[in-house]
Amino acid sequence: MSKRTIGFVLVFVGVVILVVSLGADILGLGNVPGFGWKQILGAVVGAVVTLGGVWLGFRKPNLKK
Repeated sequence: MSKRTIGFVLVFVGVVILVVSLGADILGLGNVPGFGWKQILGAVVGAVVTLGGVWLGFRKPNLKK
């Protein structure tokens, strides 16, 4: 699997984690009303995974070899 494909998969997974974390109360997954620490952690992890996937999937290949 190429780095570009892995990057796209990470972007998809990160966005899913981010959306589920931010919408946990709407989806009925939240135990506490409001925005809890688990949602914040999930949003941060989702954003980091998404940004890592963007970096990996869209950077120009290193042609120096």
